[in-house]
Amino acid sequence: MEQKVIQIGSSAGVTISKTAMENLGIKVGDTVNTESTKEAFLVRPKTTANIDPSVLAWTNKFIEKNRTLLKRLADK
Repeated sequence: MEQKVIQIGSSAGVTISKTAMENLGIKVGDTVNTESTKEAFLVRPKTTANIDPSVLAWTNKFIEKNRTLLKRLADK
């Protein structure tokens, strides 16, 4: 989904669609964790669980690689 970067005071922001918020399990007012690289900006719900970062990274890679298949399985 293409989004426009908007001015918010002296900062900038990008809106998050209702669907994306539902998928992330977040709502207005929640705290999220963000991470950025030269190619991507990642938003994750803030969790209190102590998850090993390497396990989380592997899981995210697996999901991205298999997103279509996982979606088809979820729809069954």
